[in-house]
Amino acid sequence: MTDKKRGIGIALSYVNTFTNMICGIFLSAYILRIVGDTEYGVYQTISSFANYLVLLEFGTGTAMTRNLSVCRGKNESDDVIQKNIGTIWTITVVLAAVISAVSVIFCMNIKHIYAKSMTPEQIGYAEKIFVFITVFLLGSFFLQTINGAILANEKYVFSSMFTLIRTVTRTVLLVSLLRFWRFSIVIAIVDMALTLIILIISFLYCRYGLRIRFRIRDFDKSVFKSTIGLCLAVFLQVIINQSNNNVDKFLIGIKVNPEAVTMYSVGMYVYSIFSSLTTIPIAMYAPEIAKNISAGLHGEKLVKTLVPPSRLIVLVGGSVLFGFIAVGKQFITMVYGAAYVEAYRIAIIIMIPMFINMSNGVLVNVLDVLNKRMSRSLILLATTALNIVLTVFFLDWYGIIGAAAATCIATMLGQVILMNIYYKTKIGIDVIHMFAMTYKGIVLYQALGALIAFTIAHFITNPFVSFFAGGIVYCIISFGLFWFFGADAEEKKRLKKLIERGKYAAG
Repeated sequence: MTDKKRGIGIALSYVNTFTNMICGIFLSAYILRIVGDTEYGVYQTISSFANYLVLLEFGTGTAMTRNLSVCRGKNESDDVIQKNIGTIWTITVVLAAVISAVSVIFCMNIKHIYAKSMTPEQIGYAEKIFVFITVFLLGSFFLQTINGAILANEKYVFSSMFTLIRTVTRTVLLVSLLRFWRFSIVIAIVDMALTLIILIISFLYCRYGLRIRFRIRDFDKSVFKSTIGLCLAVFLQVIINQSNNNVDKFLIGIKVNPEAVTMYSVGMYVYSIFSSLTTIPIAMYAPEIAKNISAGLHGEKLVKTLVPPSRLIVLVGGSVLFGFIAVGKQFITMVYGAAYVEAYRIAIIIMIPMFINMSNGVLVNVLDVLNKRMSRSLILLATTALNIVLTVFFLDWYGIIGAAAATCIATMLGQVILMNIYYKTKIGIDVIHMFAMTYKGIVLYQALGALIAFTIAHFITNPFVSFFAGGIVYCIISFGLFWFFGADAEEKKRLKKLIERGKYAAG
């Protein structure tokens, strides 16, 4: 029954992601044309820094899922489970207070930080935007912790359903409101309001549907000591992720101008689609991996259980990456205009190393259960520092393409090379074998499809015809070859079920 529920949850998550992708593509182009480069650039500049407040999340959602899954795997008592919930909730409350304090300090210094790149009017406007974004981030922070408890209870559908509703509602509201108020602050207000509504509903669902009580008085020192290591490790990892995702826009906003931030944001939006699609199986398989390791599964037997979700990641993520390589330039031209074609190169430079990294992304769950996430975080922290240094210099030498190249280099060194050496030497995972099994029958056909589709699309001058012709050729070749020569019988069976559940979730 759990596999079926997880399958429905994964299918619904992908329906949600594709809906978010379609709505997001439409919205980003719509917002850009409605409010203009400068207005949207101010919003992106402020939001890129505000996102650094997520660094203080400390992985409370991940810790909640891991702790409760392990507790249930060991058949711990209700009292022990409640102590884990109360401890992580206390950490959340304390960190929310810290985030609030940091927000106040930053808001008071916006006029100094952006004195060279913004006018006094833009600075005053940016301060107002920041207030709403901060409330939105605080709501998202509490929501992550609550969703961690929901996922640990294997309620895969609940969060995905509300995310889907939020995506559609957000799109409708922004399209409607921006027609009358053409200001980017509307985006911040809508995001804040929807997040607070979903937070309240999720809290009530946990309280009355799952009988979960989030109480500070259940704080337990022993649970805190066993959890703080994971929280600190995730904290460092979030620093890395946020730095790689936002340091470029932050530095571009300071060293260049809001218009350049807008250009870079288009490329980063394409990357965000890729990233969201590849992370779904990682979260959905976390409870099962925790139970398997708690039950003593290790070595080759453990790797066998990790290959199926990894192949799903490669199938989906590779389709986005190679499909974008094939017809991404035409896509950018169609949606944003020919002036934004540089975003095509930015997205590809960032996506390629992340594709390799995400191919065995489920290993993060193994680190969480073994309480070894800190090692990963320390390795990646050093390469993140390299990313920041390289971005500062590369911006001066190569412009915004240099910022993307800096992220690419840092990702390859830290998240690909060093981390896979660690998995092999310290965790005992045969990563070469795992990569071979994961890529087998998928990546070669995706690359071949992209090469042929890119060649055909290149000789068609009309961007619309070029995009659709190239896209159709890519899908036929890559998916056709995978279905007939790459997928085994079990994968065909699972994909058929996933498609059926996707139709069920959508309709």
